[in-house]
Amino acid sequence: MSRFKQLFDNASSFLPMQFLQKISPVNTLFPYHHTVCNELLPHIKHLYPYKNVAQFTQDLDTLLRYNTPVTPEELSVCLKDNKPFPKKSFLLSFDDGFKETHDNIVPILQKKGVPAIFFITPAFLDNKELFLRSKISLLIHDLINSDQKGLLKLYNDHLNIPQASLKETIITLKRIKTNNSAVLDALACKTGFSFDNYLIEKKPFLTTEQVLSMHKKGFTIGAHSINHPYYEQLTLAEQLEQTIQSGRQVQELTGDKNIYFSFPFSEKNLPQALFSELKKTDINILFGLQNQKIETSNKVLHRFNAERPDVDMDKRIKSILFLGYLRKIVGNQNVERN
Repeated sequence: MSRFKQLFDNASSFLPMQFLQKISPVNTLFPYHHTVCNELLPHIKHLYPYKNVAQFTQDLDTLLRYNTPVTPEELSVCLKDNKPFPKKSFLLSFDDGFKETHDNIVPILQKKGVPAIFFITPAFLDNKELFLRSKISLLIHDLINSDQKGLLKLYNDHLNIPQASLKETIITLKRIKTNNSAVLDALACKTGFSFDNYLIEKKPFLTTEQVLSMHKKGFTIGAHSINHPYYEQLTLAEQLEQTIQSGRQVQELTGDKNIYFSFPFSEKNLPQALFSELKKTDINILFGLQNQKIETSNKVLHRFNAERPDVDMDKRIKSILFLGYLRKIVGNQNVERN
């Protein structure tokens, strides 16, 4: 987290919640997570922090103290009828389809009667395939916890970064994206690390049975692309295929009539041409990541990251509400695309 964000969060925390809810244009909050776990997860550890069960439970209690949960279906009706969202409400969502959503999160939500939407990536379902970012985290974890001198040289030779430090090597690994992801498999092969064995032994992703169990309990299942690529590296046709086909696959799995989709990584720089095409489809709502900005003309609802362990939900909500107010003042609350 940048120093500026930290200062902004801290400053916002001194303002009364009721006052912020009154002045902010944000009616419905859209906090998102990837996972909640008390254990170290090597396939996530070096990507981003996540909250433990106690922290998540406390955050949920905070949300319920100030807001009322709503369902995706309720919001879909509001969008269709061009009506405002319910004030002081929230919708939780979870990306990537990690197994902790079934094991840790669903029981807590059930106990408190809170609906949520879980976005899955069909290629990862039943642990058939490993997410490229998870591969990066696993390789970094293996490097850090091994004989660094020998392994570091092997990494650097393969990445063509001779004499790079451990920190520089990790930075290089984290920059690998869809168009050069094959280097991860090549590195694993050279170092003897087996991604397939990790999938078999750890089973980091949801199974079909678990997804159907979550759905049967009343939770909404959405799509998160076919295999989680970086959209900016795809053609428009490929972006449309990833979005539409994953939505249909989830629809076929659950039998739901409604389709919900969240963009992998970020949709910030994606063109209006994509959203114009998607408006012609039967997707009910698209979910982005631009901190509660407004883009209802494209059926996009923008979420905010709520999983940083160093920021509790009270502080995060106040920060988001105050940010919305400031954006409204300067006329920067709406998303504009080229």
